[in-house]
Amino acid sequence: EQRARRNAIVVELSRLQSEQRLWHGGPVYAVKPSPPEPTHLLDRGNPAQKKDVLTAGAIQSVAGLSPEFDLPADASDAARRIKLAEWITDRKNPLTARVLVNRLWHYHFGVGIVDTPNDFGFNGGRPTHVELLDWMASELVERGWSLKHIHRLIVMSATYRQTSRHVAAAAQVDAGNRLLWRKNPVRLEAETLRDTMLAVAGELNPTMGGPGYQDFRTFNFNSQFYEMLDPEGSAFNRRTVYRTWVRSGRNEFLDVFDCPDPSTTAPKRAVTTTPLQALSLLNNSFLLRMSDRFAERLAREAGTELPRQIARAYELAFGRAASDDEIARAAQFASDHGLPALCRVLFNANEFLYVE
Repeated sequence: EQRARRNAIVVELSRLQSEQRLWHGGPVYAVKPSPPEPTHLLDRGNPAQKKDVLTAGAIQSVAGLSPEFDLPADASDAARRIKLAEWITDRKNPLTARVLVNRLWHYHFGVGIVDTPNDFGFNGGRPTHVELLDWMASELVERGWSLKHIHRLIVMSATYRQTSRHVAAAAQVDAGNRLLWRKNPVRLEAETLRDTMLAVAGELNPTMGGPGYQDFRTFNFNSQFYEMLDPEGSAFNRRTVYRTWVRSGRNEFLDVFDCPDPSTTAPKRAVTTTPLQALSLLNNSFLLRMSDRFAERLAREAGTELPRQIARAYELAFGRAASDDEIARAAQFASDHGLPALCRVLFNANEFLYVE
């Protein structure tokens, strides 16, 4: 009882401290660029043996456009940045559009046409569908760099709308499905999994913009430390994209489902299957709370009749109607263990965790 009261006080203190920073303001970080120093060609890489002064330019390995910026050696930092931006977005630069559409493809299919999103060079992967990659890149440029247009093209394609059913003959030819003969089942990412549980439980706070929420408390003891919390309340039920990230404060639930370390870059997320994931889906305090809220929502929306509650639960969790056999088995389980336990079972189902 005392621990619960302490946790409530800590959460309230964290909320008040966040509001206080908003009311009274805080430090504002800005950049005041200074003139760039001259860059010299170094003889054999020795900084003590400076040769000719070099001018700003791009890399020469990208075919189709000149790497020269035609700027004087003493050009300002702003002028150099503008030239670099123009070079990156030049219509003759094939690399930018290819990298962008490959990343969008990767997000939808779990793997890109080039399976090394950060490396389109000789050490990276070879594209499986060269013509498709180039066509989507040209579409992106012609449509004014509209990412929404490429998203729409992908999700409305026959390739994306394929079934995930296994075909033995195709698997013998392409076991890794690199030629896309079926839809690869994709597990929900950690942030999407949390958001989906909140939505199904009827607890998602749709507020957009503004300061993020904090699920940690900071304190100093010779150094700064972070105490992770599991706060309750609407302010903390926003989409995970609004979570305040700190490199030393890791969310246990998100970590278990391969949420990347914020202190490193992650062009491709790891997708693992571990015992900790199963244990978290059974025992984590957030999941237990969402199971209770899910059960309360079913009671509000479907009344007191158990079969109607179960039918509504399948609609919310799986987006489909439950069969008579599923309702009968789920009703028996809920009668023995309670409706919140059944909600926890649905959260653990592969049909909930995976997109097929």
